[in-house]
Amino acid sequence: MRIAIIGSGTAAKTLPAHLTELAADTGGEATLVDPRLSAFALSAYERLVVDLGYVDAMQSSAAQDAAAILINSFADYGIDAARAVSTRPIIGAGEATLHAASDAGRRTFSIVTVWPESMGFLYTERLRSLGLTDLCRSVEHVSPETELQKLGSSDDVMQRMARHDATIIARVVEACERAMRDGAAAIALGCTCMAPIGPAVSARLRVPVFEASRTGLRAALAAARHGTRVTPHATQPTLVPQIVAAWAGTTVPAKVTHTAGDCPVCIEGDPA
Repeated sequence: MRIAIIGSGTAAKTLPAHLTELAADTGGEATLVDPRLSAFALSAYERLVVDLGYVDAMQSSAAQDAAAILINSFADYGIDAARAVSTRPIIGAGEATLHAASDAGRRTFSIVTVWPESMGFLYTERLRSLGLTDLCRSVEHVSPETELQKLGSSDDVMQRMARHDATIIARVVEACERAMRDGAAAIALGCTCMAPIGPAVSARLRVPVFEASRTGLRAALAAARHGTRVTPHATQPTLVPQIVAAWAGTTVPAKVTHTAGDCPVCIEGDPA
């Protein structure tokens, strides 16, 4: 039972150990499929490019040979388009996490993210799409806007989380406690890049904490075991791969600006 995972949720181009181990513990196998179209979702405009990159990756043969596909991104890039063209179950890490945090619409929760307020449109879209806006007590943004200028450096927030930086953990816990005072009965960590610190944050809180990467993979494994297949309804199913292939074949790659690590807010990589 193989799960194709779109995006590593880290700055590396390899699948992180926590996903490999979680899949193996449940009798499955996880395989990374990296998007070949790169962008930084600084606004809804750039987000469209990221959506294309994720849908193209989902349509690759590596992904389509899997029993289920996980979009390893809290923003669930391209999820509706992906579901329109695939017979495989498509699971979004953000969708799975928000459903879990809300207890399928029965519990209040908050989203706590390491990204600054300018990235808030990603969370607004997910909450609105899933009908969970009223249950979300707050979206807590831990980092200032200047954090975006550090992306790709050894001191960016992703690298600090990978090192289990105590200051970052403390700031996230403080944000969670603030959300709890506002009435949140559960916490959704708002980026799969927060996986390295998820267990440490959870251990310090008295409410359930849902780390998106692990929550998404569990949902994908469950969908694969269920064996659900759907009938695609897209009328031009080769359109997105053709667009991405045309971009990848240009003489001078039109790489979208803003260098960043491969995470659910941003993806990076040269054209294949």
